[in-house]
Amino acid sequence: MKKLFIALLLSATLVATVGYISVNSAAVHKKSNKNTELSNDPNPQKAYEFPDYYRGIYLTVPSARDIEKLKVFVEQAKAADINVFVIDTQNLKLEERIIPEENIAYCIENGIHPVARVVLFPDGLSYFPVEESLIEERLTTAENACINGFREIQFDYIRFNDSNQLKNLTLEDRYKFIGEILVKARARLEKYDARIAVDIFGRVPLNQNDIIGQKMEHLDELVDIICPMAYPSHYTWSKKMLDDPYYTVYTTSVKAAERVKNAKIVTYIQAFRMRLGSSTYEHYLREQIRAVHDSGVKGYIMWNARQDYELPFKIAKEYYRNNSKTAAKKPEDSKEKSI
Repeated sequence: MKKLFIALLLSATLVATVGYISVNSAAVHKKSNKNTELSNDPNPQKAYEFPDYYRGIYLTVPSARDIEKLKVFVEQAKAADINVFVIDTQNLKLEERIIPEENIAYCIENGIHPVARVVLFPDGLSYFPVEESLIEERLTTAENACINGFREIQFDYIRFNDSNQLKNLTLEDRYKFIGEILVKARARLEKYDARIAVDIFGRVPLNQNDIIGQKMEHLDELVDIICPMAYPSHYTWSKKMLDDPYYTVYTTSVKAAERVKNAKIVTYIQAFRMRLGSSTYEHYLREQIRAVHDSGVKGYIMWNARQDYELPFKIAKEYYRNNSKTAAKKPEDSKEKSI
């Protein structure tokens, strides 16, 4: 069914030619056959270990390219049971910035799963059609990240602008266009056995159709991980969601999980001081982490653009110390293996 779905996307493409894409190579959620190929090898390649449960933070290029800075984040993360770094691969102008291979390897060696964040359309698309060269540039950035050692690509701003600027473009046109990019990405990155993730607005799991071109059921057929950005400060239409971080993160996560059959849900949570209401920042952080665990999804990523994780690390460490049932499992028991 998934291969047929992808084939229909390819045949109805809105953008320039996609003839180079093989439907077979773009199969969604296709398992690698390398494990079978290596089964008789006396010195088999060590399986890459994906986290079973994501406990992550976001890092900018300067934080990840400087090995000394990176080492500090790694040590702090390990002490707080954090096991995922989502790392920028572009600067503010969206020019590619390669994270050194040795830095990626250092994360992996220390039990940190590095995820390459690739921004597609800053602030969302406000014009259409899109130059094929722009999409090619973004996919090249993603592929170069895989070549350097990343095994997961997270596409951010893979959406249209949150406005009525493109009135002639239907919702189906928007969903189809986003889908075609992800089909191309799957074909391009398949040989690296890389997971594909997408970031979505926190409201998307709560609605059926959204002008930005993101829909849960549609993305579920195309990616491995969906990351709702459940920052309570951004739910400005609901006083309850603004004031109750546990309710906001729990509701968004549960609703997202209810609408997927294939993709894992990893929720972005707010690790910055914005519209905290009557809550202290410490309470705000603790309640969001608790909500993600209670929701039953596959983890969370804390976002702080200023890279100020001192208090988030402290709260995470305290949470896992006081909640042994949800504390990190031993690495050998809590990893998903892939060759």
